[in-house]
Amino acid sequence: MSLKPVLCAGICLCIALPLRAETDPVQNTVPLTITADSRQEIPPSLQKFILQVWAENPIIQGAQAALEAARARVDAAGKPLYNPTLELDAEQTDINTSTVGLNQTIDWGDQKGALQAIAGHELRLAEAQLRAKRQNLTAEILEALIRYTTTQEMYALSLRRSHLMKSFVDTVEQRHAAGDVAAADMMLARVAYSEALIAQASSESELAGAEAALQGIAGLTPAQWPSLPGELTKPPARADKKLLETLPQLAIYRARLEVAKARIELAERQRKTAPTLGIRAGREDKDQLLGLTLEVPLFVRNSFKAQVRAAAREAVVEEQAYRNAYRRASARLEGALARFQNTSRAWQVWSGTGEQALHEQMRLLEQMWQAQELSATDFLIQAKQNIDTQATATGLKRELWLSAVAWLSASGQIETWLGMNKNESEAGGVRQ
Repeated sequence: MSLKPVLCAGICLCIALPLRAETDPVQNTVPLTITADSRQEIPPSLQKFILQVWAENPIIQGAQAALEAARARVDAAGKPLYNPTLELDAEQTDINTSTVGLNQTIDWGDQKGALQAIAGHELRLAEAQLRAKRQNLTAEILEALIRYTTTQEMYALSLRRSHLMKSFVDTVEQRHAAGDVAAADMMLARVAYSEALIAQASSESELAGAEAALQGIAGLTPAQWPSLPGELTKPPARADKKLLETLPQLAIYRARLEVAKARIELAERQRKTAPTLGIRAGREDKDQLLGLTLEVPLFVRNSFKAQVRAAAREAVVEEQAYRNAYRRASARLEGALARFQNTSRAWQVWSGTGEQALHEQMRLLEQMWQAQELSATDFLIQAKQNIDTQATATGLKRELWLSAVAWLSASGQIETWLGMNKNESEAGGVRQ
């Protein structure tokens, strides 16, 4: 018996199964489509997963504690700046004297108001830091979930390929034992099987790494890991720079700048006199004593002008830091959108023509094989190319998802896309 029928049967199976797997390579995944409808439904399991990670993540818990501390500082800043002091004096000589006095320093320059402004800006800074850390963690989680899911698909594809090639080798060896297949053709089949095993081992290692990465970030068991949505919103035609105003990373720099400006005001008000008024009452032998005192600091040795200049320069530092951050955020926004657009177009081309071309390639290979226009080696090479194309498509799917997450993160829309804004209260979110 010739090798042709054996090769035809085995290789066609190798081609056909990955083709069937392209719409469902893993049992719990669905085909990915791109839609222009912005009202995308996010699986509740994904939202629940993100909320669980927020609730248990130490970074988020630390940021939440920092926010509560900032709220406490706002309350503290609203209290009076100076407490009254009680003064007792007793003197026993030829004349017995005893007095009691009460002193109160007056916040003449309204330092309390400046401190309240600083505390308010620090509160907004803590809120922005919480949102930034939450957004960064969410993007990190989604990226790890994307890598895990697509690596899982790649592993399923390599596992199917190795199983089919093992069956193919067994059949060739049986034919060789019967004298129907040449030794060279048998070695060719064994090499193809060995290559499939190597690819499977590599894919299995990548899957273990992706699983460990997701486990480390999420801190939840694999049973709690959700699947990705089955569709993505189409990227916009151009980047709206107004989206930068919603970025928590830029809100952090703005809050720092406002804190620095408020510290200038505080330094200026500290240069104003804060007088201390006192009243005393007592007795000197049989005589009644009543007195008033006034203490006024004299800015003679230190006018505190240097503190004002230092605060002003610190505000300049924060302003330049904000300008630099805005420039970088703007470039990141443009770059993320360009990447998302490019991968989206590539995926749409693949979905529109690539999948059909893969089917056509299989049909053409079968026709050419039946017409004896292809050798066994050529047929095997083209069949391998067919399988590798499916793996490349899975890689493109991974890149599409990663570019989408990068765009959502750069535009500050990642929580809006997930529909998490309405669930902030469940996660101890920022109070407005």
